Amino acid sequence: MDKLNEMLIGGLALVGGFLTKRIFSNHDALADRISALEKTVCTKQDLKPLERATDMILTNLLNKK
Repeated sequence: MDKLNEMLIGGLALVGGFLTKRIFSNHDALADRISALEKTVCTKQDLKPLERATDMILTNLLNKK
């Protein structure tokens, strides 16, 4: 009976370790994906210089004709 209890505890420890590893690896993968998205996100403030440059180019092209 003691051997059976030890095997059950060992099995539960293995399953718990496997599940913990899966959860933390998924968490790490999600954190990496979020970090990558945060690097590519644009804000309105980032677009202001582009808007000004586009306006300048369009004004220049329209005035050329």
